[in-house]
Amino acid sequence: MDKDALNNVAARGLPMPFSVSKTRATLVSDAAAVYKEQIGQMALVVFETISTLGEVKIERIEIVGDKRGIIMDLHGEGLIGTIFEPAEGAVPPSYWNLLKELRTKPIAAVVPSRRMALVDAAILEKIKTILQDYVGDFTDRIYQNQMKNQGINVEELHAEDVRRLILALAKATSMIVGRSKGRELSKKLTELVK
Repeated sequence: MDKDALNNVAARGLPMPFSVSKTRATLVSDAAAVYKEQIGQMALVVFETISTLGEVKIERIEIVGDKRGIIMDLHGEGLIGTIFEPAEGAVPPSYWNLLKELRTKPIAAVVPSRRMALVDAAILEKIKTILQDYVGDFTDRIYQNQMKNQGINVEELHAEDVRRLILALAKATSMIVGRSKGRELSKKLTELVK
């Protein structure tokens, strides 16, 4: 799946389609571009919640408010969904049908155009030590979840992998200690890879 596929279903009636892979690669249609950051944050919460619950099987999520609604179809590679304006608090069945159609297309992962040099895996212990200062007892859980979610290969650790891990840790941490502390953590950890 790519942006063109999302724009195609948007043209056929799905208001603001998006997809997020388990590695947090977020693709949005042109119509959903304004919500890209929020979609990424929402997906992080969904993936973290499912991980915390022990990989529970959730296939659909539907949240409908007065002014806006969001539906998501979750599957092995990630999730797809749309943001929409509800009519009488109901989700039109055509939205689910279009999401089902999108589900048949693989969710594109962000593939880096170039690989940086390998970095020493000892940096991961430094990251974990700094993370401990912010989240205490939650350190191991958050660290392991993000290592898994980001697909970090310790034997072949690249600087861009570490940066991706740092961003994911900062986002996960900000849910516990707040955004300003999350940004502070991100800055401290980023210093390690400069």
